Amino acid sequence: MATSRMDQGAMASALWEAAKAGDTAEARRLLDVGAPVDCKNDADGGATALILAASGGHSDTVELLLDRGADLEAKDRYGATALILMAQAGHTDTVELLLDRGADLEAKDRYGYTALILAGMCGHTDTVELLANRGADLEAKDEGGATALVRAAHGGHTDTVGLLANRGADLEAKDRNGYTALILMAQAGHTDTVELLADRGADLEAKNKTGEDALALCTSGACTELLRGAERIQRWHRRRHLTLWACS
Repeated sequence: MATSRMDQGAMASALWEAAKAGDTAEARRLLDVGAPVDCKNDADGGATALILAASGGHSDTVELLLDRGADLEAKDRYGATALILMAQAGHTDTVELLLDRGADLEAKDRYGYTALILAGMCGHTDTVELLANRGADLEAKDEGGATALVRAAHGGHTDTVGLLANRGADLEAKDRNGYTALILMAQAGHTDTVELLADRGADLEAKNKTGEDALALCTSGACTELLRGAERIQRWHRRRHLTLWACS
């Protein structure tokens, strides 16, 4: 029995290394001789061979492990599945493979991050687009109360913010400190994205918990001018709407 346990442990260790390196042939050989497919590596964050292969973007190895019965929803000690880690790394092809095999789009790690939130946070626009196309919840929130849009704005990822805004993400979503995407992008001085959000109707007067709005936190002269102009236009539209309502 001791020899058997030793052999299993040695094979599990070898499989972890093969998966991490994307050595599909060696992984196949080890599985053929009985290596345990779902054993967790405590020294590597509790990751399984699937998680290790996915973390490196090794699609062929991931596919082999799935074919051999690897648990698609296995989590490391931080609660992350292979899909969550792949989205964070921006390995779009591997994310697609995992989704095709039925990975849970809305799985969350211990911090409340979904695959979409992490892809947005890291500015992986192609991955965000894929996840959105597959029906990921654009309004899912992490433990900090932030959506993918807010996290993308926090990171200053203009293209990702634009994509999520165009897909209908809630422009008024706030994190637990009261920051909207508009406030964050203004604070970072991303004028083009501020213009996009303003054009989509983002509330220019939204305030964070300390009472500051986008204009107050704007760090760019061009951005300040844009917000002042947009604010005048929004106020004109509100007055016109009220006038039309009063006359109806």
